[in-house]
Amino acid sequence: MPVCVECGKSVPNLYTEYSKQNIQLSVCSSCNNFADQYIEHDYIIIFMDLLLHKKQVYRHLLFNRLDYIDSGIQSGIKKLAILLILFDVYIKWLKLENIPNINVLLHYIYILFVCTVELIIFHVSVRFMIWFLYHRKYEIIKYNYVTIALIISSFSKLLLILMIIWDYGEINYSWYINIIVFTSNVEALSVFLDENYIKTVPILLFGVFMKLLFSFIIHKFDYKIYGVIN
Repeated sequence: MPVCVECGKSVPNLYTEYSKQNIQLSVCSSCNNFADQYIEHDYIIIFMDLLLHKKQVYRHLLFNRLDYIDSGIQSGIKKLAILLILFDVYIKWLKLENIPNINVLLHYIYILFVCTVELIIFHVSVRFMIWFLYHRKYEIIKYNYVTIALIISSFSKLLLILMIIWDYGEINYSWYINIIVFTSNVEALSVFLDENYIKTVPILLFGVFMKLLFSFIIHKFDYKIYGVIN
């Protein structure tokens, strides 16, 4: 059932369609606001509100825009996840420019493997923390929507395209963008769990910690691995 993006309460429908080009938005009986004004908004408005970390836009995307599925994630979300991994690969690849005589293909496969495992560890760690804290509170938790929320809220990694347009040697954009991604993750998870930031921030920090721990361990062997696959 769809929800009101303003208050989060369930609504019977989001709009009434009178003809193909004529619809009337439904009004939420709980807050007396339009249930979902994003139905009539362009994608650029949705993108801007994602950057502004608005709860309403995450409710729209998670509960009203995407088709409901019991398990797995939608094909469009899978494509976004792949794109996010490839952007992470690009950032790590930049650090190898000063390493002479590297085997390009093997190193690319290695970095792709590392970035994929980092993403999996982050999502699994967040899911574990949610299970640990909420399995007694909620009879059913849609863990696939935890993954969906995190992937959607990581969209700002796409801003790393700026590192291609401008000279990445002058400003390291990745740290700033990682902060935006984390705060977006907090917002999306807070919307999905209907919890405040005090409870969702530690969950995500645990995921980040486990991801960084893996990165620390794997980077201890970087030079040995580079020596083997050169």
